[in-house]
Amino acid sequence: MRIFTTTEQQLIRRLNSSSGRSLYSLIDPWIYGVSFQINTQTNTVKFIFEQGQNLNSRLNEIQEIVIQSVNIIKLFEDNGYIFTFINANQLPPSPYVFGQAATNKPSISYSFPDPTISKLFIKYANNAFLVTPELSRFIKDDFISREEVRANRQYRITKYILFASLFAIIASVVFNIFNLIY
Repeated sequence: MRIFTTTEQQLIRRLNSSSGRSLYSLIDPWIYGVSFQINTQTNTVKFIFEQGQNLNSRLNEIQEIVIQSVNIIKLFEDNGYIFTFINANQLPPSPYVFGQAATNKPSISYSFPDPTISKLFIKYANNAFLVTPELSRFIKDDFISREEVRANRQYRITKYILFASLFAIIASVVFNIFNLIY
């Protein structure tokens, strides 16, 4: 796989715990004062910020957490670490809003410009996540995939075998020289 940032590792741990079983619950600690308006017909996402926030820094922070979270979900879904599904009873009407921005305060909206990330965000906003035991193992192995753990183990075994073979060759040569001399 790849090396994960500290924030991504927090997201992965939340995804594995019971506090990250949906996109909203996964990103909940980072979205104070922000809501998301999702339109499934146009595949657009708007960020709604309460006024009074430093908009530039919050926008960068929210964009980063959204991009990281949907990419992690997609990566782990593609690799079989999690399964996503839609509860048929829970599909909200479009457009809908979720998040933590107060509805009675003045707000500023921002349309997320990347259509690929918007589609992933919309897809995962309606999904629930089922975590496989493989994700727990991945976290336990310090965010290294099983394939990498296996490859590292094979590398160490191969290295030990090469050293043992080299030692046996040197011992054999020394023994043969010793027998020739005496």
